[in-house]
Amino acid sequence: MKDKRKLNIHYIILVLMLCTVHFNFAQEIKFTGYGSTGYIFYDRDILNGYNQETYFEGKLQTAIKINKKIEAQLDMRGNSVEEAIELREFSIKLEYFDNLKFKIGNIKRPFGNEYTTNREDLYTVQRSYVQEQISWLGYGVRTVSLMGYYNYSKKRPDFPYTYAVSIFRDNNLTSGVAGRFLYHPSELSYGINYTYQSKGGDVPVKTHGFAVEAGLDVEDYESSLQIFYLQNPEEEIFQQLLGKDEKVIAFGATFTNAVEFDIHGSFIESIQPVLLLSYYVPNFDKKENHVLQVLTGANFYLDKDVRIRFNADLRMTKNEFNEDYSTKNSRAIFEVQVKF
Repeated sequence: MKDKRKLNIHYIILVLMLCTVHFNFAQEIKFTGYGSTGYIFYDRDILNGYNQETYFEGKLQTAIKINKKIEAQLDMRGNSVEEAIELREFSIKLEYFDNLKFKIGNIKRPFGNEYTTNREDLYTVQRSYVQEQISWLGYGVRTVSLMGYYNYSKKRPDFPYTYAVSIFRDNNLTSGVAGRFLYHPSELSYGINYTYQSKGGDVPVKTHGFAVEAGLDVEDYESSLQIFYLQNPEEEIFQQLLGKDEKVIAFGATFTNAVEFDIHGSFIESIQPVLLLSYYVPNFDKKENHVLQVLTGANFYLDKDVRIRFNADLRMTKNEFNEDYSTKNSRAIFEVQVKF
């Protein structure tokens, strides 16, 4: 009962906020977001949870244009797990220069193409296993930050760059800097990423993360390659507790391909097959412990903003104690998504 009251209060606050904003900025507000629902079928022991899960989730993003140079943004999310609305992001954008913009707020750390791509714009339903793991290590999370950035636009061929530099600090005594730089000479783009983290507390640790990435965007075909080489703060803290002073390096790589075929059907307008391959090693000195991911699927577009999605996500786990791979935690996903 208490949880339901909490949920209802959140909805009331949200409605009041949106009504107030709409009243005061009727000509200066823009709503975007998505809603999705689906089924996930897992390969796992019944003791660890049901083999089938239903889910639904949504995002409502509000951009408020204060003037020509200043814009505020609210990002709210809800899903069937928490059954509550969460304020994911508040930020303010400052656009005073052609090649340099600023953002302040609870924003993403710029590290890698996959994480900086919005959830609703991914070709796959979920992010890759590699991205899941490096996010767990702190390299793909949101933090209250000050970021200077510029995103490449084909309308500005005279400045073929994407870059972002972010300074951050959060409430668990973690601070640092993250940066991303891409060069766009043509349909091909490539660049580097870097993140430095300093974790305080009883067992302080400082870590560095590096990544290189390349992308290709040719008409209806897109591909993306990412390679990560980064210190594993969780393992290094564990090593320090054991009285050791050893650096633990994690390694990961992802390769994503998507091609869209227009069929102009009465129901389905286009079909987009997708292939994602990834490889992750939590400790590079123990490469026998690793995970291979092979994801195949397709997006069926009923409209450019409405798609039916199928993913067959095979995750093969190997460790030094077994000669064979385990397919536990593999999954099949069916989803319907609507963007607006």
